[in-house]
Amino acid sequence: MKLFFRRVSAHLFFGALIIPAGWAQPVEFPAAPDDSLLWAIGTAWSQDKSTILYQEYHFAENPELDLPTRVQYRNPDGSLIAEKSVDYSVSMTAPAITQIDYRNPSRVNTEFLPAEPSPQVRVGFQAHDSNQYREETVAYRDAMVIDAGFDSFVRANWERITSGRAVSAHFLVPSRFDTVRVNLTQTQSRNCTGVEADIQCFVIRPAGVLRVVGFLIDPIYIGYEQDSQRLMMFNGLSNLRDDAGDPRNVLITYEYF
Repeated sequence: MKLFFRRVSAHLFFGALIIPAGWAQPVEFPAAPDDSLLWAIGTAWSQDKSTILYQEYHFAENPELDLPTRVQYRNPDGSLIAEKSVDYSVSMTAPAITQIDYRNPSRVNTEFLPAEPSPQVRVGFQAHDSNQYREETVAYRDAMVIDAGFDSFVRANWERITSGRAVSAHFLVPSRFDTVRVNLTQTQSRNCTGVEADIQCFVIRPAGVLRVVGFLIDPIYIGYEQDSQRLMMFNGLSNLRDDAGDPRNVLITYEYF
């Protein structure tokens, strides 16, 4: 699942630990996964579906999960531009993630800490145009969702959402070291374009105070196949900037293996 806030994700670092880039713990991904573990390919298109911008290769390295644990982002020519690992061992909706972009210094790290008396999440972030890596621990909140954990959140709340009720989540925005509350509701299937499957279409919008400034945030549309409850399309702000470092909206369609 993508980081989908446009201007709300300004770099606000309240009380964060600021670490020069050279001091940050280096990110080391294990060897590239075997192609036999390929679970899905997501193709990111321009909004009018005229141009392929990049592709996401999702690998399911844990056979017990119907979820990917590694994602490689590649240009249409196959060159690797970014990579992400996802660890659901502690939390399905707030997984530990590591994402790095090989085109610039940006990186994101999260780690769920089941501490007493209350759990926390350690968040590390470095912007695409910064030489500093920042790290902070934030309190875990009920219905907290991190990155790809949104997929598990949708499945866990499937009956409620498809019955027409709204579901709220606290979505982590790493650049803010904070969460924002969003509402997930069902919407008309015509809002989920680009796929031919029997789709349940959902929309993600800001909730609470953020609704007042909702003009700063584009809604996100996600389409799930009815029977398998698998994500088939995503339409919104990408978690990868373009080569110039600018944010961009994409339409992503998924093929499963």
